[in-house]
Amino acid sequence: MAGTSRGTGDERPGLLAVAMSPYQYLVVALCCFCNVADGFDVVSLALAAPVLTREWGVAPAVLGTIFGVSSVGLSIGAFVVAPFADKIGRRPVMLAAIGSLAAALLLTSIAGNVYELLVLRFVTGIGLGTLVVCLNTTVAEVTTYKVRNISLAILHLGFTIGTMTASGIAVLALEFSGWRTIFVAAGILNAITFAASLVLLGESPDFLAKRRKAGDLAKLNRLLARARKAPLADFPPLPVERAERGSIKALLAPDLRRATILVWVASLTYAIVGYFLLNWKPTILANAGLSPTLAAASGMITGACGALGHLTMGLFARRIGEGRLTAIYFALAAVSLVIFGIQPPDPVPLLAMAGVTTLFVVGAYTGLFLVAVKMYPSDVQNTGVGFVVGFGRVGAIIGPMIGGFLVGAGLDRMDTYFVFSVIAVVPAVTMHLANRLAARQSPHRLQSGDQDAASPAV
Repeated sequence: MAGTSRGTGDERPGLLAVAMSPYQYLVVALCCFCNVADGFDVVSLALAAPVLTREWGVAPAVLGTIFGVSSVGLSIGAFVVAPFADKIGRRPVMLAAIGSLAAALLLTSIAGNVYELLVLRFVTGIGLGTLVVCLNTTVAEVTTYKVRNISLAILHLGFTIGTMTASGIAVLALEFSGWRTIFVAAGILNAITFAASLVLLGESPDFLAKRRKAGDLAKLNRLLARARKAPLADFPPLPVERAERGSIKALLAPDLRRATILVWVASLTYAIVGYFLLNWKPTILANAGLSPTLAAASGMITGACGALGHLTMGLFARRIGEGRLTAIYFALAAVSLVIFGIQPPDPVPLLAMAGVTTLFVVGAYTGLFLVAVKMYPSDVQNTGVGFVVGFGRVGAIIGPMIGGFLVGAGLDRMDTYFVFSVIAVVPAVTMHLANRLAARQSPHRLQSGDQDAASPAV
């Protein structure tokens, strides 16, 4: 990759040189399956919360803290642990993350008090924060430019499938066996994911091409053979920016600084809203008069709408512009939050608007990743995506805690959702500004465009 080329991602060695192979599609499918487990893991506590809080007598503020500690772990995973994938390889880091998730979730099913739950959710958060970075960069690496957006959308669709699966299991568990069954199911799903990854997941070709230790060329050629690509006689040329690879200095270089900061702000404020909805929606719906079982079942409805959000973003982002469509989705999310807050306590309109809100919030989430993988070249992509995820996890700490304090203070649904609709305006504005910045500076950033550097940013 040329040192001045940003965000095209088309000159990566190995797998991205030509058309997709069955092995590349298999890796995308495996990452999607991993994200199914992630979606299950993230919402498991939220779905169990209405029953667990009554059983243990947990106050709303304490529940918000438990949600928050998961996000502390997510931040550590994204900021601290995930970058080790650039040093020791994606495969060992991903396997360690999946294995720790399986163990922590199975142990959560036998937790006896709030303190044990706090520790286990912290460990779960570290695994999730680590894995989400590696999954996104892995899919970006093994897909061609033509199919990258839709492949990342399908990856995120796996997360939504996981939340829907968790909601369906929660309905049965809360009705017949109790909240602990939710965590047993989540642990088993992660154990299956670990076994599948152990067999199918290869090391990143980009990592091998950059590390260049003894035997790495042979490993790289074995991976290329699996992908039906011609072997390499030698490693491809190193990027010009090798000295700055993986450092925050590279993310804040003059040509990336303003766009990076705007995307960080968007990720932070998006997560405040998104993780409030993810963690508190079942409880708020239950407080509005829906039974805990019906509140849990709402996850299946909102999950279907979330899937539509992922797919519409993946299908139309390049045509409209990744940054532009993400800003539009954030703005529509802010409007839908207001409408949801003023709905009467009737299950049908409440569930309908919950679905519409989820469509735009989840679609915008996918858009952030499309923006990040396009904005950063391969030599800083893992760090760039990691920081976008990390700032999102900081927001994920804040959002559920704000929700806990607002609900605990007695604010009704309308007032609570109005507060979060105001917050949702911030990422809409920052992504709009990032979109305008990209249009002025380069056709390679945040916007739709072809591999041809002369394509206009729109």
